Amino acid sequence: MNKRERYLKALKNEEMDAIVWSPNLDYWLHVNRNQGTLPEKYRDLPRNDIIRAIDAYIWCRVSGYKTIIDKSVKETDFEKDGETIKIFETPIGSIRQVHTKTESEHSSRICREHFVKDIETLNILKYVVEATHYEADYEPVNTALAEVGDDGIVLHQVLCIPFIQFSKRDVGYLNAFYMWMDYREEVDSYLNVVFKNFLQAFGILAHGPADVVSTGDDMDGAMISPDIFKEYAIPFYQEVKKVMSARGKIFEGHWCGRTQNLLHMVPESGLDIVEAIVTKPMADIELGKALDLLKGQVVLKGGIPAVLVCDEGGTREDFEKYIRDVILPLKGRKGFILGMGDNIPPNADFRRIEDVAGLIK
Repeated sequence: MNKRERYLKALKNEEMDAIVWSPNLDYWLHVNRNQGTLPEKYRDLPRNDIIRAIDAYIWCRVSGYKTIIDKSVKETDFEKDGETIKIFETPIGSIRQVHTKTESEHSSRICREHFVKDIETLNILKYVVEATHYEADYEPVNTALAEVGDDGIVLHQVLCIPFIQFSKRDVGYLNAFYMWMDYREEVDSYLNVVFKNFLQAFGILAHGPADVVSTGDDMDGAMISPDIFKEYAIPFYQEVKKVMSARGKIFEGHWCGRTQNLLHMVPESGLDIVEAIVTKPMADIELGKALDLLKGQVVLKGGIPAVLVCDEGGTREDFEKYIRDVILPLKGRKGFILGMGDNIPPNADFRRIEDVAGLIK
């Protein structure tokens, strides 16, 4: 059995005789490659070959569609004073979003100004969503599948549940909760438009050649309460699941926040996998307990809290002890794939990542 076959078996929640180890190193690679701080032996290697070099399973993210916006909307993107600015101009008004730098030029940016400031701008964004549709673009997926070969899988990690799109990305959590409470009817109308729009995109991905289709939720139970999850997340997941099941696709959720108060609802949600699950010491739940809450019905991918691969989280000896005490007892357990919770940080001691394959054999 090759790595691809073994990985797909684990994703489908089948019995395993080994631990599948599939780290997310994209952010680590992006920052260090652009800053010229990659370890020398990796500087000329493509991403997938770095994963092969550490004897892990490839987990390759790629897009499978194009976003098409009606000509009645003018979209403008530009850089100014180190900030990235996007503007939508529509017949009913204009909106803009601004992202600014964080730690460095190549680190993730933070949204300083969201598209939505009030009900008027929410209605403008609603117009933009209604003017947006998606078309298939499977060429990048086929290319990725060929590059990955028998060493792993290819997935889409794209749109999030509509409430997270609204609260985190469109408005910002604080203002979004006030708007949701004060203008519930208008917000729900917007969420319904986003729901239908995103469902169209997931339909395109379901017909594509990738192995897994994942939401990009960044789910965090500190911001999405159990009640909100029941009302807005579960219905969306269940509708997407219908689309995925019809095409035999594996349906995953990107859950990289503190989700201990939500995990008990996952078995009924429609998700096949929760990925990037964060556990102690970064969230208030042990890995074994998180697996128990999924009842063997949903696959958990995670297990290594990101802080543990950094000097701030302990020594290399501490890391090796964690692998021995927490991860190795899970060998052969159904419904577990070893990954990061969430990314390998740019300042990671990468020797710890290199050691994992040997430690789990």
